[in-house]
Amino acid sequence: MRLFVVAGESSGDKLAAGLVQGLKAHKSLDLSGVAGPALEAAGLKSLFAMSDLAVMGWRDVYLRLPLLLWRLKQTVDAIVRQKPDLVLLVDSQEFSQRVAAGVRKALPDMPIVLYVAPSVWAWRPERAQKIKPLYNEILSVLPFEPKVFADLEGPKCSYVGHSAEHLAELAGSTNRENLLLLPGSRAGEIDRNLDALLTAHSKLQQFENADLITVEHLRKRLERQVRNHKISISSGRSAFEQALTHAQVALAVSGTVTLELAFADVPHILFYVADKKLGAHYEQVGRPLVGLPNILLQREIVPEIVGTEARTDDLLQAAKNLADREDARAAQRAGFEEIRALMKEGAPEAPRQNPVERILSYI
Repeated sequence: MRLFVVAGESSGDKLAAGLVQGLKAHKSLDLSGVAGPALEAAGLKSLFAMSDLAVMGWRDVYLRLPLLLWRLKQTVDAIVRQKPDLVLLVDSQEFSQRVAAGVRKALPDMPIVLYVAPSVWAWRPERAQKIKPLYNEILSVLPFEPKVFADLEGPKCSYVGHSAEHLAELAGSTNRENLLLLPGSRAGEIDRNLDALLTAHSKLQQFENADLITVEHLRKRLERQVRNHKISISSGRSAFEQALTHAQVALAVSGTVTLELAFADVPHILFYVADKKLGAHYEQVGRPLVGLPNILLQREIVPEIVGTEARTDDLLQAAKNLADREDARAAQRAGFEEIRALMKEGAPEAPRQNPVERILSYI
């Protein structure tokens, strides 16, 4: 089976790698595409560095636009030239949509599957119908999304669970005394958020030890940025999972990592400094919930400190409250238990399906 995979960021790379390993149990795979270390370890030689696509916010996109357009052309041309059996696009919604459009135009019958649904339930619901011609199917990692796409007349959508569910095995970890800092997986995110996280760390006297986990290609940069702080820096998946077993509280930049923290039963604060355009939209639509644990439960169990300016004082106050009060941490853990149950089974109208079987159905 010739499979072309495009993963534009660390979380997507890890997600796709899990699916690839599952497929290998059923098929011999010829892999190509764009990937990071997890997919490369599974045998995929990346067309170019995945980090070229790791942008967040309009400013980051603007600054890298010529490179992004070139990488888009490279990706579409490679797919058209190779004519794989299936194209798997993983998250990175804007880039994935443009790749799908280019491939669909050149190869109308090519099976194209999107892994991780765009958040049409949060903003621009009209996108659901717009992308329907592009994707044969969307593999969703959130259990309510199949109904959303059906109601909006979007592409076929199947809930397939989340690759981070194994982190639930860490929920009973003891000896959790550390502070865990998760500043994001993109350079732009780190530039906007790191200073506030470091300020909070320096003022949280409750923790003798602090861990900061990043992606490998940003590690040296972060080591320079935190050299004056007593923080242990590590990178990679195994380091992240090890840090989870010792974390009493985490300060996390918004993203998939908040759901991973919920699986692992780590109470946390969600923090995010958005660029001005994204921040303006956030205000325009009424400051909706942005953290995946909160979205899944439709209530705020994890404090969200979000804005276009660094709300450092608010972050520090929320972090102190969580560090000082066992009842606050227990309330989050009770919510995380609800999430783990929901993610295991799926919604009644859209029971969980096997992502490997969904992919193989197109071959």
